Amino acid sequence: MRLLSKFALSAFLALGSITSASADTTESPQQPIKLLEQAVTPITEPPCSYCSTQHVKSVIQGDDRVIAWLRAAHNGGAFPIRLFLAGPRVVNDTYGLFFYDPDGGYVAAYKKDYGYHFHGWRNGVMVVQGRDGTLWSALTGTAFEGPQKGTQLERIPSLVTNWNYWLMLHPESTTYDLFDGKRYASNPLPASISNDAQLSHVRHDDRLPVSQPVLGVEYAASQRAYPLPADTARACFLDEVDSEPIAVFWYGNTQTAVAFSRKVDDQVLTFFADDISPESAPFKDKETGTRWSIAGRGIDGPLRGRELTWTKSIQCRWYAWASEYPETTVFAAPKAVE
Repeated sequence: MRLLSKFALSAFLALGSITSASADTTESPQQPIKLLEQAVTPITEPPCSYCSTQHVKSVIQGDDRVIAWLRAAHNGGAFPIRLFLAGPRVVNDTYGLFFYDPDGGYVAAYKKDYGYHFHGWRNGVMVVQGRDGTLWSALTGTAFEGPQKGTQLERIPSLVTNWNYWLMLHPESTTYDLFDGKRYASNPLPASISNDAQLSHVRHDDRLPVSQPVLGVEYAASQRAYPLPADTARACFLDEVDSEPIAVFWYGNTQTAVAFSRKVDDQVLTFFADDISPESAPFKDKETGTRWSIAGRGIDGPLRGRELTWTKSIQCRWYAWASEYPETTVFAAPKAVE
């Protein structure tokens, strides 16, 4: 992983410009759904445990991708996508409602609910069906057909990272019980977009490459995509949209992005990626000198123990975000100076 100089890192601190919706964007008026050919059974209410307890079973690999929820008892929790989501695509649970779309490159985490299962694709994005027959976009949580059309599932604070990194941050957090390691089937995470997703993809936006990783942020009245610098070790983007000042944290070692409000009490903080801070707290604010973890927790300094307010966001591929939010703007960070 290539490290940037202090000058390069400081270049990420300034507010970036934006790119408006492309004039070449095309949209199918019907947006047909490609149905799943064979039903997939979701996982419902798997027994819970603790990360430290499950780690000693040596079933979870250190670089396993996990979905982590951030603001709950025991400092949240996490579970490996390979063992619980890669096959069934849906977990219905009290910790949350989780949808995995390997084509769109995301795991969406919503407030607990039950009765959902993988249904198919619409414009390249995973579709789930609820217990009453309502069809939902897995990415946005919006119902587009059925009894609950127009309603939206509530996101819970979350991010995607690696097992070892999350375990370092919060060994006390919760996870699911793996038992003897044979109860849940392991499924590899695909690296490319499937034919089924591609065949249903009818809306295209050429502002970014199709598979470009972005953090999509949902503001009060608009949306913005933040292209993620895969070859950068640490970065922090500062922005303000709809009068909401936010910081996007990027930790390259685990390819993890997340967005938080910059407001703590009545103060707006200026965050930056600090190349001399420890791995557990790679970000810092100029006003107080507090170091912050990727989970938005103050690790040391005057604001130690405080938690930043998570901003509604999801890490995904550009095509999926642009498909669901064609009017999205794109954040353009200042060019880093080597």
